[in-house]
This record gives sequence, structure tokens and C-alpha cells, in this order.
Amino acid sequence: MVRLILSLVALFLCVSNSFGQTNVPAATNQVPSAAQLQQYLNRWEQEMLKVQTLAATIKLIEKDKTFETTSASIGVAKYMKLGSGSSTVNLASLELRREGKADLDKKFLCTGNYLYQVLFEAKEIRAFEMPKPKQGQVAEDSFMSLLFGMKAEEALRRYNIRLTKEDQWYIYMDISPRFPADKADFQRARIVFNRSNFMPRQLWFEQPNGSEVTWDIPKMETNVKLERSEFDPPRAPQGWKLVQEPIAQQGQPRVVRPKP
Repeated sequence: MVRLILSLVALFLCVSNSFGQTNVPAATNQVPSAAQLQQYLNRWEQEMLKVQTLAATIKLIEKDKTFETTSASIGVAKYMKLGSGSSTVNLASLELRREGKADLDKKFLCTGNYLYQVLFEAKEIRAFEMPKPKQGQVAEDSFMSLLFGMKAEEALRRYNIRLTKEDQWYIYMDISPRFPADKADFQRARIVFNRSNFMPRQLWFEQPNGSEVTWDIPKMETNVKLERSEFDPPRAPQGWKLVQEPIAQQGQPRVVRPKP
């Protein structure tokens, strides 16, 4: 889950239909053509390249098939892109609280080199070292990198993408992985885009164990004013624990002394 949050956070935090838990109007039954799919993927690529900053309100719904539980969280996501080309740095933050609760439950902060996960109840900060991204990608070479900056040609090579429905408000795409590395992230997904600006409205995906994750984005603004300091690494308060965990490696986390 952290692998997917890691890339999702650095973009806009999207969503899809959680089978009955959706605010998106029903689409028509007309099946679009392959030419339309290519056209929309090209437009998607172009629009994503224009984004310098972003702020969105989101709702996260998680269905755990193992324990047969469903949880919902609401929050705010922010994104800032610094530099260009191979020197691009992607900064992002995501704050979540359980629906109906006033206090933050979790916070994710992407500084370009690290993804920090702040666990308020556990009084713990986890720092995940991020591999250096390929040019034009957010963080890892994973499914979520598809959502921001991946070229249309590469998207079609990596994933089976079908333009399944469209109406006057939204464009719907179903996605499934072609390669084993991507199948470790998810087994199928659905993305819904706003037709007006090609920003994501919903993302739903099914994990390999059958659990489902839905991101709903009722409001998103691009190229808004954000401060660079909003993405500074978090400092562990006294009594908290900082745990450093390289993403690319497995094994026990290495506990390091929190910064004062």
C-alpha cells in the first residue's frame, strides 16, 4: 500500500467507483473506438505536463477482503513540481483523518528523496527512501507513475487500457497490467476523468489479494499558490520514533534517532 500511496501522493490523489459508492453520473452504453482512446491518452499526457502545483480534497475508501472491513477517510492533497527535465523534483503531501473524526490520523509527505509517513496514534514517523525517478515519472516505475507524466506510448506498452464509456461529464478507462512487476501493485483498475480539463475524478483499483481501494476527488485546483516550506521533512516531536525503511529492500526496518 505504501508503494501506491508514494506515487499517488506525488500527483493528485485520484479515484474511481467503489461498486456502489460513487458520485459520478452513469455513463452511456456506447463503446468508444481505439482512435478515441489514443486521442484521449495524448490529451491526458499534454494536460499533466502543464501542472506545476495542485490542491485537492479527497475521500479514501478501503475494502479489506481478508478481514471483511470497510473504512473511509477524508483529507487534502497538495503537489508542487520544481525544475524541469531530468532535474525535476516532485513534492507532495497528503493529510487524512477518519470520517467523522476531527484529528488527523495519517500524513504522507514526499520530499523528492523520501516519502514520510506520519502515524499520529503510534507517535511514529516512517521514512521510505525513494529510488531516483526516470525522466517524466513521479517516483517509482509503478502503476501510479502512469497517472502523472508517463507518455501515452509507454502507457499502452505497459498496460491494457480500454476506453469503456464516456458521457457529457466524464471519460472512463479500464486498466490491467501486462507485466509481473506491475501485477504486484494491482490486478485491475478504473480511472474516471473530467471531460472539461482531463483531471482525475475517481480512481478504483483492486489489489492482488482482492482488497479494493477507491480515491474520490470532488474538488481539484491546478496551478494554485503553494509554499515550498509546506513540503519540508517532518520533525519528530520528543517521545516519537523515526523509522527509516528503504523501499527497494526487504527486511527489518532500521530505527534511527529522531531529530530534535
